Amino acid sequence: MTIDEFANEVAAFPWARPVFRVDMHHTWFPSHADWKGAESVDGMWTYHTRDRNFEDIAQHVSIAPDGIIWSGRDWNKTPASIGCNMNANVFMFETVGNFDEGNDRLEGVQLAAVVAVIDTVQRQFRLPVQALLFHREVPQTLKTCPGTSIDKFDIMSAVSQRRRDALTA
Repeated sequence: MTIDEFANEVAAFPWARPVFRVDMHHTWFPSHADWKGAESVDGMWTYHTRDRNFEDIAQHVSIAPDGIIWSGRDWNKTPASIGCNMNANVFMFETVGNFDEGNDRLEGVQLAAVVAVIDTVQRQFRLPVQALLFHREVPQTLKTCPGTSIDKFDIMSAVSQRRRDALTA
């Protein structure tokens, strides 16, 4: 989906659960160089269901390096996000890439799609920009997810700017 298609899907979706937070992850693998579109999404689904024993792919959407938003788990289902009974009423997405310092860069159309996904879901549920969780923020993980090169303040600032721009459009 494009950003506009995603926004239309969110608006039209028959939500049967509230969402109070958006959780941001990165895939680490596949990285940008490993990305193969549908083949990569299928690979994530296989890894999550066969190797991790999840009932479905973990995330609601995956955001590709080209900015395309791939749908995943049913949006009315709880994602396999951060565990420890902290996944209920969360919308979770994976940003395709390894965003630890020295690897892939979150920029351009992919960054625009990340900001749009966060903003669209948060506005659907009337959430503040602070209703965003980076995987690395929870004490039960040692991961750097969504990557050491990504600053949460920068992401929230971009979401805030998108909201300001929407008011003047």
